[in-house]
Amino acid sequence: MSVERPEDKELLDGLYHELFRKLFAYAKALLHSDDLAEEAVQDTFKIACEKINKMTGSGNPAGWLVTTLKNVIRDMQKSRQSLYYYMAHTVSFDDIPDIGKPDEENVDMLYHGLASEEDFALLKCIVLKKYSYLEAAQQFGISVEACKKRVQRIKKRLRENFEK
Repeated sequence: MSVERPEDKELLDGLYHELFRKLFAYAKALLHSDDLAEEAVQDTFKIACEKINKMTGSGNPAGWLVTTLKNVIRDMQKSRQSLYYYMAHTVSFDDIPDIGKPDEENVDMLYHGLASEEDFALLKCIVLKKYSYLEAAQQFGISVEACKKRVQRIKKRLRENFEK
């Protein structure tokens, strides 16, 4: 939507040039991301264009923009939190589609230290090398039930680390 009155366009241009950096810094402090902060500020000015009469009628257009930005950030955080909650509660490690051969070196680098070396080696055999529980149990000299239980505990520990 475009702003039709020249004085409204001039006001918006002035506010944009005066406040963009401040609004961006505020959004970045809350969202911890340059991209999300920029999106939030852009959305704020888009709303200002759509509701130009409310903004100009507020008596404090700069304050109106700050309040709108706060609402935009709150909505973004709620949306991200809802998406994270959905993903955390509906997707399990077993549901992740096979997207090709994983790079073992990157896996080691990313997840090193989240489990003991032996537990991590066991998990890699099951997940990356596609060993059956029987094959993994035989390789590690444990029973199939012990193998299943260890893998279950390792997956739980990894999930807990990712939820932090």
